[in-house]
Amino acid sequence: MRRSQFPYAVDIAAPARGQHLMYDFHARHGIRAQPGQGKYKDGRRYLRWRFASLTDAEKFARQFGGSLVARR
Repeated sequence: MRRSQFPYAVDIAAPARGQHLMYDFHARHGIRAQPGQGKYKDGRRYLRWRFASLTDAEKFARQFGGSLVARR
């Protein structure tokens, strides 16, 4: 994966179960799933998902309660 192809990122608290729903989101919208590495913050595990489209990233963040990460 090239970061330049997926410049928009969403950090989301890793669910205990149900991560398949996030993959289903990608399939329903016809976009390629790009889960990134996890990190720990405030005792919780977060996953970073990358998107080629800002619109898709915003939809994902709204649906799953994630936060859009500023482009670097």
